[in-house]
Amino acid sequence: MNRGILSQIAYIARREWVYMRGNRRLMIILVGVPFLYITLFGILYSRHVITEIPTVVYDQNNTGMSREVIQAFGDSQKFHLVGYVHSEAELRQVLETRGAVAALVIPPDFQQQVKSGRASPLLVIVNGTNMLYSNAVLAAASEITGTLSTGVSVARMEGQGMLPSRALDTALPLSLHLRVWYNPTFNYTNFLLLGLVATALQQIALLYVAVAVSREKEAGTLGELKRAGISAPAVVLGKVIPYLAVNLATLNGVLLMVFTLFQIPFRGNLPLLGLLELLFFAGIHALGIFLSVVCRSELEATQLAMLVAVPSFLFSGYTWPVEAMPPVARAVSAALPLTYFAGNLRDIALMGAGLPVLARDLAVLAGLSIVFLPMSIFFFGREYAKYGEAG
Repeated sequence: MNRGILSQIAYIARREWVYMRGNRRLMIILVGVPFLYITLFGILYSRHVITEIPTVVYDQNNTGMSREVIQAFGDSQKFHLVGYVHSEAELRQVLETRGAVAALVIPPDFQQQVKSGRASPLLVIVNGTNMLYSNAVLAAASEITGTLSTGVSVARMEGQGMLPSRALDTALPLSLHLRVWYNPTFNYTNFLLLGLVATALQQIALLYVAVAVSREKEAGTLGELKRAGISAPAVVLGKVIPYLAVNLATLNGVLLMVFTLFQIPFRGNLPLLGLLELLFFAGIHALGIFLSVVCRSELEATQLAMLVAVPSFLFSGYTWPVEAMPPVARAVSAALPLTYFAGNLRDIALMGAGLPVLARDLAVLAGLSIVFLPMSIFFFGREYAKYGEAG
């Protein structure tokens, strides 16, 4: 490489450096965003483990010994006892409506079997749609049951005159049975694939609609639209509708492939799934067109769209539960549209979640459209009015 080429490279590098220093937004993205994301992700996993798992109790024994077991689960940081149920139907309803994630079931003859020296089964049921909950419940329940049952057995045998050391060696543990509902085989594809579908479609939809208006600004064609007598609301809605239609068709095509080719089970209601999809994409497109309206260029709109899209999957609560996040991470999660779509998509498919369960999240998604679409029309209308009949 001769000296002339090196000097040319150096000249272009200096020129680009001057541009970067003068573009404050670019420098913030290049330097600040990586630190921001790592800080947020560090906060997200700062608690390291899942605690306070909402748990209901189905005590069919109602004895001092069963209450001792319940107390042991209640004292654990892993479980948060949220109430009692009195039938299996009530237990199923609580899990399906997300009133709890796990359930402790104590059989009717629990105390009798323990006192007779037979291993008595404790049943723990967990909603398996989120595998992190399943793993946490299994580990914590095994630890509690092992500790508790050893103490009970040793005390029983010492009462029969056996030496403490001998009793500890021959103690019979309680039997723990774990039942995983809605994803009993711990199928990782069932757990993860629907979330990836939701994330990919959100990112594509947001990125492309976010440049729909800013592209017209850069091309200088807004004056032509104004002279043709096209109103500001017509421009905004005309930009949104084609993307909305295409993205809805694409999502349903992908879901059809997921449910047929990859054998992901679907136990839900198709009209409810359609309503969730429509409200989610309406909200995403309303947010995207708002970014397109307020940004000055395609690059700027793309940058802001990426700031929303990149952290969405991790903070949506799809993998790491929102309940296990610290307050800062919960606030970030609550501001992301994917939070109200990805988990619900999985729960409709795997556990047949109904309208009462989804009602709050559907209202939030509808609110995105109600807020951002009028704002987009308002701000675009103010800018659009500057384009006179002469261009």
